[in-house]
Amino acid sequence: MFKTKNIFITLLILCLSTALFAGGTQKTKPLTQKEVIQKFIAWDKNLKTLDTFYTQETSFEGILISKSEGHLLKMGSILRLETLEEGNLTQYALTDKKIINIYDAKSNLITQMVWENWQETQQNKSLFDFGNYAKILEDHKVLSFEEQENGYSLILTPKEGAPYNLTFLLDKKTFFPKEINLLSEGVNSKTVLEKTKINTNLKEEIFK
Repeated sequence: MFKTKNIFITLLILCLSTALFAGGTQKTKPLTQKEVIQKFIAWDKNLKTLDTFYTQETSFEGILISKSEGHLLKMGSILRLETLEEGNLTQYALTDKKIINIYDAKSNLITQMVWENWQETQQNKSLFDFGNYAKILEDHKVLSFEEQENGYSLILTPKEGAPYNLTFLLDKKTFFPKEINLLSEGVNSKTVLEKTKINTNLKEEIFK
């Protein structure tokens, strides 16, 4: 009886081990281009607040032209754009995407501009389009989609107008951009986003 019981327990352990091993090696089905885009748009539509740091490098035919760092915060329709140098605030801007007010680090108003005029001076405009990516995807066609080790690469080009390549490298878990890259007429603007927080509590006073 004791021997039979031991044999039964051994067989049970072997069966459980086989099941666990099989489950551990089972691969998940890779997401399709359509599924990734749907998840990309889904979080963007539900975006209430955003807090992310970024570095941006602009080059022409491989030669570095400029490099900058900043902190982007969004609450509702209001954006706060902070310019940083070695992590320190040098100036910031507040905008409702109609008018943009630019202040120094001590909150003194430097200048006021029409949003569209200011945005035209920026290399990578899509950095400020959070909450509007569904429209971007409507106005562009997909040139390339690829699952990479560090995320999903999605390359877009406009359906109309001057051609350029707009590349998003999306995080595999959140589908939020880790990198946004714009290539147009030899000018390449690469933006890397880090320490991103979505829909967390932000202080309302920093948007006033």
